Amino acid sequence: MGTVFNKKELLVLLQDFHCLTGLRSAVFDSYGIEVLAYPPELPAYCRLIRSVPDGKTGCYLCDQAACRKATRQKQTIIYPCHAGLIEVITPVQIDGAVVGFLLLSHIVQGADEQSEWSYAQKCCSAYAIDKTALQKAYNVLPHTPYPVLKSAADLLALAAAALYQKGLTRLAAGSAQEKLSRYLAEHLDETLTNETICRDLSLSRTGLYYLSRQLYGCGINEQITHLRIQKAMKLLCDTNLSNAQICQQIGFLDDNYFYRVFRKQTGLTPRQYRDSILADTAKTE
Repeated sequence: MGTVFNKKELLVLLQDFHCLTGLRSAVFDSYGIEVLAYPPELPAYCRLIRSVPDGKTGCYLCDQAACRKATRQKQTIIYPCHAGLIEVITPVQIDGAVVGFLLLSHIVQGADEQSEWSYAQKCCSAYAIDKTALQKAYNVLPHTPYPVLKSAADLLALAAAALYQKGLTRLAAGSAQEKLSRYLAEHLDETLTNETICRDLSLSRTGLYYLSRQLYGCGINEQITHLRIQKAMKLLCDTNLSNAQICQQIGFLDDNYFYRVFRKQTGLTPRQYRDSILADTAKTE
């Protein structure tokens, strides 16, 4: 297992979300598997869906697709589930690595009850579930208007961002995920190639590919570039180092290449970025 969760403290967080929103919230690991939820039991509507093999498979595939999308985009997503309900997912990150997810699920907006029920019924038509039982279970789901849903999604994102700082989640010591994350941080100023990383971490190229996709939602080279630009931004903000000196500390061999990549990633040149930081600092003094 690559991620360790403080379930006792996380349960308090999930209970707080339920108290505020009336919604079921859950923690998923980096593989998209539920680790913890509150309330622990599924609502009757979802139990009916999962009582059918195809419905249970649909739930699993829907969760997996949402996790992959949140990993790629690294942001909160509000999306319709396969059973016609609304769900919210946000990635939990440690140093740019997606190590898990927070979810709010089984949501009905209630803006147009008849059309929303018709849509849900259509989504579930292939599962051959008794319509009366399904509608009865659907009708007791809590209604969450979109403005409230959006506010809950914003709070969920803030909670996810704070999990690592508060010690509620961490990469398991010695796991492949932790080794790769630590390796990149410690060797960012060196020339990093797939061959070097695979050799030093005893990974196959295929293993490195899948590990990077799982953790970062992108290829390893793209993640290395992202980390280098992040470090460059910090150095531009905190030091008076020249571009050439910064290149030495972040593993870029050519400052012209650094200039192009930095501008592509941030929309600013290194000088423009540093000047903007200095200007903001002057305004607050």
